[in-house]
Amino acid sequence: MRLMLKLLEYGHKGYRRIHHSFTMSVSQQINENNAKQIIETVDNFLFDCDGVLWDGSGPIEGSLETIKKLKSLGKKVYYVTNNSSKCRDDYVAKCKEYGFPAETEEIVCTAYIAAQYLKTIGYQGKVYLIGKEESLGYELKKAGIKYFGTGPDPLKGTSYQEWLTEIQLDPEVKCVVVGFDPHINYMKMMRAASYLTNPECLYVATNEDGSLPVKEKNICIPGTGCMVLPVTVAANRNPTLMGKPETNMFDVLQKVHNLDPSKCMMTGDRINTDIMFAKKCGIRSLLVLSGISTEDELITPSGKGSMADDQKQPDFYAPCLADLGKFI
Repeated sequence: MRLMLKLLEYGHKGYRRIHHSFTMSVSQQINENNAKQIIETVDNFLFDCDGVLWDGSGPIEGSLETIKKLKSLGKKVYYVTNNSSKCRDDYVAKCKEYGFPAETEEIVCTAYIAAQYLKTIGYQGKVYLIGKEESLGYELKKAGIKYFGTGPDPLKGTSYQEWLTEIQLDPEVKCVVVGFDPHINYMKMMRAASYLTNPECLYVATNEDGSLPVKEKNICIPGTGCMVLPVTVAANRNPTLMGKPETNMFDVLQKVHNLDPSKCMMTGDRINTDIMFAKKCGIRSLLVLSGISTEDELITPSGKGSMADDQKQPDFYAPCLADLGKFI
């Protein structure tokens, strides 16, 4: 009955996505049999990058070989990343540096998606941008959208009254965009939240990842979510998210490349972004344990992880991407 009510609410497309989440409650470890099934039925492979293909030390062992094997079989490979600190051109260069075959149209990053989103809706005003000039700024410029705010914005003064004198709002700003910004500070949060007191001002964020994957387990590198959350709390508004787990990046890929969701699979290292993204898009999913998420978050045939959630399970999992590659 519950499933039927959901079907009536969301229609056939919604049923496909909801049915997927209801039926896949146990994650299967990659083995020779299910790897063969994947290769036979999946034509389009979507990969997160950091924590899946590479980390701070370079390519993760076996990932490059796996991508090359998939390409040799005629499979389409797409690089789908929440990272807004780089533009698509940067990712092409990074892929080539590491040996991964990649063309610009095969890369979807949140800096690009944010710019395309504003271009598609016909946005005409200025953007107050919390983000990097060479990524978000570059993509906004290519889309013909005016912006300012990148780089350092030093806090001036020591009191509330002194800070107020620094907040000169530009009336042409009708949108705030927040992405990864190593220069984030109190002044930037204040400016962004002040613009957002206008209910007509759009609020766009690239993603809400809490941290970046690193090999050194005792080191935490804060992610874009740490820049988005203070603005969200101060403005008392939720942003329109461009990255995973929302479907914007798949929507662009599907439109440009005419992708059939039933022949797609997403591989990522985060359950709360990559795997939830796959579920929302109605595509299959593979979680690799070489990045953020751990085996404790999985429900497997042999037992339940200590932190597992049966509504957030990937279809398949593997210690790393090489485990898929060895069966290809």
